[in-house]
Amino acid sequence: MKISIADINQTNVKDIPKPCKACLYWENPNAVEQKPSSAKKERDEAEKTSWFLETLKAFGNCGKVLYVDARPAGYAQYATAKRFPNTREYPAKKLEIAAENVAFISCLYISDKSLRRKGLGVKLLDAILVDLKTRGFQAVETFASKHSANNPSGPIEFYLMKEFHVKEDLNSDFALVRRNL
Repeated sequence: MKISIADINQTNVKDIPKPCKACLYWENPNAVEQKPSSAKKERDEAEKTSWFLETLKAFGNCGKVLYVDARPAGYAQYATAKRFPNTREYPAKKLEIAAENVAFISCLYISDKSLRRKGLGVKLLDAILVDLKTRGFQAVETFASKHSANNPSGPIEFYLMKEFHVKEDLNSDFALVRRNL
């Protein structure tokens, strides 16, 4: 199994796996629908691509695609929390939305279920941490699920094993976790 990780750019943005390719949960909460039509999915994919291209200009690298044997198998996106308007809808009192030196991981996803629990998510997270540290970020945060691995950013145990700590316990389902860089 040959694994590679690439920064998302104008060329490989098309490689973002489904369902993430059309997901605007963090970027545009008003666009989220339970069963969108195919035309809506196309518009959402175009909006997601536009978000990436705008964020690349404003923030710099903001995502990665993980390939297994040259096939897209995972994906992550991150930027400062202010690039993700839906973060304001969460009850986190301590989320540093205005902080320019704190990044927020909105999604870290291994799309092929047969490839989960094989260390690919760790490789993807490690690549993000190296990128952010190299760029001078002081910390990274995300909302992690306490009960389900099907959360867009992943289960809390995944982050705790990578030296994140619980910054704020939000409710029975989620916690805001943080790692200083």
